[in-house]
Amino acid sequence: MPLVDMPLDQLKAYAGKNPRPEDHDAYWARALAEMAAVDSDVQLVPHAMNAPYAECFDLNFTGVRGARIHAKYVQPAASAGKHAAGKHPAVLLFYGYTMSSGDWSDKLKWAARGFSVAALDCRGQGGVARRRRAEGGSRLA
Repeated sequence: MPLVDMPLDQLKAYAGKNPRPEDHDAYWARALAEMAAVDSDVQLVPHAMNAPYAECFDLNFTGVRGARIHAKYVQPAASAGKHAAGKHPAVLLFYGYTMSSGDWSDKLKWAARGFSVAALDCRGQGGVARRRRAEGGSRLA
C-alpha cells in the first residue's frame, strides 16, 4: 500500500507548491554575471581509456566560487573518418546527487555515432569530486 500525505481526492487535485520568488530575474542576472566573471581555467587531459573511434579526456574547469568541476569527455577520434571532421553534435550528461560521471564505456557509443559527450560529476557527491573531498580538498571541489 503506498504511503501518501493527503487523501486521494485532494492528491488528484493537488497542483504543487512552486511559487516564483519576486527576485527571480534579479537572482539569475546576478548568477549569470558571477559565472561570466569566472576564469574557467579549462584543462583537457588525455585519459588512457580510448577506442579506435574515440578519444577520452578528463575535463576540469573552475566554476563559481572557485569550485573545481570534473567531467569525462569523449569525442570522435581524429582518425574516425567522416565523424571526426568539422563540427559535430554533443551530448551533455548531468547526474543527480550521490552519482558520478560513471564508467567510460557507456560514453563510447556516442563517439562511434559521431557525437562528443561530456558527463559531469556532481560536486562533492561522486567520482573525482568525491575523491578530492576525501583527500582533504575543498568541499566544493
